[in-house]
Amino acid sequence: MSNEQSTYRVGVAINSAVGDHAQVNNYFSAQAAGQDKAVAELRRLFEEVNERLAALDPADREMITPAVAQTTQAVAEIQQGDESEAKQSFLETRLKNLYNMAPDIGQVIITTLANPIAGVALTIQKIAQKAKSEVGLG
Repeated sequence: MSNEQSTYRVGVAINSAVGDHAQVNNYFSAQAAGQDKAVAELRRLFEEVNERLAALDPADREMITPAVAQTTQAVAEIQQGDESEAKQSFLETRLKNLYNMAPDIGQVIITTLANPIAGVALTIQKIAQKAKSEVGLG
């Protein structure tokens, strides 16, 4: 593995990652993405986020990566049916925190999740739309 590639892999959505930065798109398997357009869109979104993470300097990446991984995990769990108030609140907080820490990464995630065309669960769209308005994205 070259220094250009991540050594941080998330195999499942339950605290299984180690290394220098997250490849958070692994929450959404290629098989699941092939079967569900919403999952395919989420996978594409977090692949773009991974590229942005990789471009950060190591200190910023180390600070932002856990928030991205937690956001991805929350999105995956809500998409799979866990729409509890605690999960929704957690996702909203993570989205706003991400925007405050790394506005470009936060904006990509929030804007995509708030978009009905993304095909994500309505709950995710509503949370992202609320976060979007609260951070001043529209």
